[in-house]
Amino acid sequence: RGPKPPFALMLPEFRRPNLQTVMFQLLGRVKVFLHRAGTVIFTVAVIVWALAYYPRSEIIGPEVEKQRQVAEYSLSGTELAAEYQHIDNVASAAQLEQSWLGRAGKTIEPLFKPLGWDWRVSAAVIAGFPAREVVIAVLGTVYAVGDEADVGTLSSRLKASTWADGSKVFTLPMVIGLLIFYACCLQCAATLAVIRRETNSWRWPIFAWVYMTTIGYVGALLAFQLGSA
Repeated sequence: RGPKPPFALMLPEFRRPNLQTVMFQLLGRVKVFLHRAGTVIFTVAVIVWALAYYPRSEIIGPEVEKQRQVAEYSLSGTELAAEYQHIDNVASAAQLEQSWLGRAGKTIEPLFKPLGWDWRVSAAVIAGFPAREVVIAVLGTVYAVGDEADVGTLSSRLKASTWADGSKVFTLPMVIGLLIFYACCLQCAATLAVIRRETNSWRWPIFAWVYMTTIGYVGALLAFQLGSA
């Protein structure tokens, strides 16, 4: 056969990329992402918002007005503004509890109770499906702190949260398990939308979501159960 001839591969000369070309390619990819993945993200976000907003309670509104009138007669200035804010936060928490999202959290609470989660944490996890950053805002609402939750106030509310028997909800094993869950699970609608776009099939994003969520669930379960033993 004879000796093998040497293999030579000619590489093109490396050049500094043209800024105009880079921006043109970047703009094109952004348009594709917004058209395909962005549609899914927007749809999921609207669904989660609707679950947290509806159905509206006919009792909470009149009760809020009564409390505001009482506060107006007894308080003034900054104290009145603070009381108004407190009343609104409590009303938002009550509205979220009776919403479809709150009901869903209570429905799946038995599934997540072995992880140490109550219905409020479960509801926040559901709402955080489009983007996990939403979890903090949902916890702030459900614990009557407000949408823009103050870190100190929310932290104190979480520490004071208890089960019906008086035991703490946010124990160290539970928090570690929650961190493990979020480190392992695929709770990002944007990522799922990109997987769907790249594979042109819903099979792989569903598979990725199921197996990564399962890993997160098992990890959180082991952390809570072993830590609480």
